[in-house]
Amino acid sequence: MQEATIEYQKRVKTNKSSDKVSVNRVAKEFQVPRSTLQDRLNRKVSRNKAQEELMHLTITEEQELVHWITTLTQRGYAPRYRTVRELAEIIPNRRVCGVNDDDVHLVNYDEFGKDWVPRFMSRYPQLVHARRKCIEAARIKDVSVERLTKWFEDLKNVVEEYKIEPRNLYNMDESGFAIGDVEASERIINVNIRQRFQAKPGRQEWVTAVECVCADGSSIPPLIIFKGENLSR
Repeated sequence: MQEATIEYQKRVKTNKSSDKVSVNRVAKEFQVPRSTLQDRLNRKVSRNKAQEELMHLTITEEQELVHWITTLTQRGYAPRYRTVRELAEIIPNRRVCGVNDDDVHLVNYDEFGKDWVPRFMSRYPQLVHARRKCIEAARIKDVSVERLTKWFEDLKNVVEEYKIEPRNLYNMDESGFAIGDVEASERIINVNIRQRFQAKPGRQEWVTAVECVCADGSSIPPLIIFKGENLSR
């Protein structure tokens, strides 16, 4: 909404006349309600800001919390509900540092309700809960657009140079799970971040499946590897 308001004001300033700028057109371009955009232009306070005094956190504090969740999502460490709630409860307590002491409490805040996190998320549509897939932290750190682009370009050059046919082109990969490890859990993420994995520190005991497929659509039976005393064929 803020971006739409700024854009409208820029167009008005450029055209020197508000009659030449359509509120409807700007609202459609930014996919925001026309009535809400008109209210902002008329300096009407948003519902959240109007009720800010009744909220546990200020709008600025909530926006910083959203930024924190976004940063963790990008790094593969999206927080749990409990973590978000615990951090939110710490923020008001930091306000009274130096005001309250062990004997005198001049400022007190109400406790957060059990539904505070869902209500907080409803105010920021970019936040959703998702079940994350685990991946080693090193893989997230080492993967970048530049490296992937270069890899595919090198592969294309090799295929063209040596005229490799699809029936002679194979890809092998492994997948598995750690015994006794929770592979997926509900997290709060920024839906605008295209990050689908949850980093974890390292490996334990694994059961691994090795798959090999051919570019022509055929495949080789998978190989299952796990800890044991005897070799199974």
